[in-house]
Amino acid sequence: KMLIRTKQKKNNRQKYRRNTKMNDLLGHELRKALSDPSNYGSGSRKNEQAGAAAASTGTGDLFDDWVNEVEPHNGMVSTKEAKKEYFLTADDLANVRYEPIGGGFGIGPPTKCYLHEHLVKTSVRKHGRAGVVKKLEARHKREEKKRKKEEEAEQARKRLKTITNTSADGAAAAAAATKTASASDTQEVKRLREGLLKMAKQNMGFEMSGAPKNWKIEVPGISKATFAALMGRPTDVDLESFVKNGAYYKEKYEASKLFRTDEAQLTKDFNRECVTQNIGPYVSVRYKPSTMELSVSGYAEMYATMSYRLFG
Repeated sequence: KMLIRTKQKKNNRQKYRRNTKMNDLLGHELRKALSDPSNYGSGSRKNEQAGAAAASTGTGDLFDDWVNEVEPHNGMVSTKEAKKEYFLTADDLANVRYEPIGGGFGIGPPTKCYLHEHLVKTSVRKHGRAGVVKKLEARHKREEKKRKKEEEAEQARKRLKTITNTSADGAAAAAAATKTASASDTQEVKRLREGLLKMAKQNMGFEMSGAPKNWKIEVPGISKATFAALMGRPTDVDLESFVKNGAYYKEKYEASKLFRTDEAQLTKDFNRECVTQNIGPYVSVRYKPSTMELSVSGYAEMYATMSYRLFG
């Protein structure tokens, strides 16, 4: 065992040195590729000029930051992030070199990870520099809009907290009491939490690879007041403290708070497989007021359990 571990450590060191050398080489190749107009794919001379104009007006900073961004794990990027951050599709990634990382019992197959430099070059070849700049600008605007909404929601949460805690202000206290009374029945919310937990456990299972299956449940007929109470803000019946994205309110929420139970109740035993699954620490809660539809989705963590059978 000691020999095997020593050999594995040696292989890991050699692999790290190869990746470091490859990254240095790729950085040089990337700079050459970005300066070569022939690598701009469908981006013609017109696209090059547009990209230069964008850079001169300051939007080129977005492009430079994107190119020079240092990714974690020695510059390796997962498939999901590669599609999102580099504006690529599965077909685009089909011919890009990748490194399989992770995988194993209870985790699933290895994750395909790509080098940042490879993805930048592929994206520029597909969209052209001007096309990438345009997409970066659009994403920057979306992120700014989202950040503004989050700030407004945070201010609304602070106002709610102030009204609730200021008992000296009779008018504010009366308004808070009125809103609380009109929110939802406590027993109704309690039954809703119990039902959500029961359905979440029913939807837990396994992927074909043996990894824990992600779960999702949907519940119709949920009012704004019930949703607010479920999320621990019964006085916010107008949902001012929630961030709305399109037609949906969406929030990452602690599982223990949503289900109002301890961690021991967030587990499910699979005795035949000799494993136990735990609902992940956080769940995604989404609410659509126009259709009064609530959906909760999450993931599970799995670990092996030992069972012993006694024979008399």
